[in-house]
Amino acid sequence: MNEKKQESFEYELNLTRINNFKFIVDFGKQTIPNLLMDEDKAVPGGEELGPTASMLIAAAVGNCLSASLTFCMMKKRAEIKDLKTKVKLTRQRNKEGFWRIKKIEVEINPFLNLPEEDQQKLEQCLKIFRNYCIASTSIEEGIPIDVKVEQKTQL
Repeated sequence: MNEKKQESFEYELNLTRINNFKFIVDFGKQTIPNLLMDEDKAVPGGEELGPTASMLIAAAVGNCLSASLTFCMMKKRAEIKDLKTKVKLTRQRNKEGFWRIKKIEVEINPFLNLPEEDQQKLEQCLKIFRNYCIASTSIEEGIPIDVKVEQKTQL
């Protein structure tokens, strides 16, 4: 049986402003709870009641890389007992004075109990797992973003 691989798919999210910089993100799936986003207290009006957009980018990269390594190890039938990931995001002002994400550092610590013969499985996965991470590779390659703003006069 020759199954055709799905070439693309889309997600559609909806954000609703609560006040100041607080937004509720609706992921459009009943199984996924809504998420409250906010800004740092350093931003006037920010209350740190939810993650910032930069935090979510860091979380997405860390999660995606961790899941990709886990996926590879599972495909190789090598058990990961536990896995902890630390993500450090550095923000810096650009020449025009606007904040930008300068760098994301990710440290993944899988806790493995591999027999000597399975060490090769880990080494193989370490060579290829990054290819499976949609978030990090898309960011590294640059994601085109189309923005359209349409003024509404009624809620």
